[in-house]
Amino acid sequence: MIYTTKFGVLARRSTWRWGTVTFVAAAVLGVLLAAVLAACGPSGSGRIDAASDGGQVSGAAGLGGAPTGVNGSGSAGNGEPQTDNADAGDGGDPGDGGGTDGDADHPDGGGSDDGGDGGEPEPPVQPAAEDCVTYDPANLTIEQSGDAWRMRDGGHAIKLFATKTDAEDGVKVARNWTRLCFIGRDNDRADRHRYIITYFQGPSGLPFGPAPNFDCITYDPAELAVHGPDGDGWGLRAAATPLLFLASAADAERARLVAAGNTRLCLIGHGNGQPDPSRYQLEYWRQ
Repeated sequence: MIYTTKFGVLARRSTWRWGTVTFVAAAVLGVLLAAVLAACGPSGSGRIDAASDGGQVSGAAGLGGAPTGVNGSGSAGNGEPQTDNADAGDGGDPGDGGGTDGDADHPDGGGSDDGGDGGEPEPPVQPAAEDCVTYDPANLTIEQSGDAWRMRDGGHAIKLFATKTDAEDGVKVARNWTRLCFIGRDNDRADRHRYIITYFQGPSGLPFGPAPNFDCITYDPAELAVHGPDGDGWGLRAAATPLLFLASAADAERARLVAAGNTRLCLIGHGNGQPDPSRYQLEYWRQ
């Protein structure tokens, strides 16, 4: 149909113009939409997960990964901690300061093969050598010597006592043995007799004579221990009970070995009134 009226001509022109505007607007919208989609796409240069400051996390934290750019510059995408820097604050691997080889970079003894700060253990103390004299138990006698009494084996003096009774008790003990031994006889202390201890060895096999007056301390051999130096010497104790006082650690160890084979430490002349009482005292052990 052909419109001849003025109204009809204008209607056709308006319809053409509106269609043209609509087409252009649609085209513009399409271009804008395409641009937006392109900007948000996976390969665009404006991706929102890109971090130019090194703050991107590309490693798996559960496998030991670390954020790149924290203390290093490489990618941690393989799940391994970064070890290509010298920053001691991150612990690093065994080669950069967190190791266990006790290297010079760690003077605080962090290594496992440097012995720590405990040092080597002290070597055990060797006991003093035995120092004994042999005598004939069947030939023992006593004699007075000034204000003291002496036990002799023929022409050899063996031991000095403060009283005759003490000397007689000394013979009663000594006749059961064949050797009198000394601990600390070579000490050079001013009061050297205080540090000399005696004991017997070598059973004689002679019949037991009259028993001496026993003055003994009973102890448990399992509780023996050497303490010291305590003041001027070393002490032998059984738990809290002091037994002897020795001039050296070696003498104390020898005394401990002798005491370990017995249960009683006995003395003759204990409490005597001589100016140097230790010189007139005889120690011996009993089972």
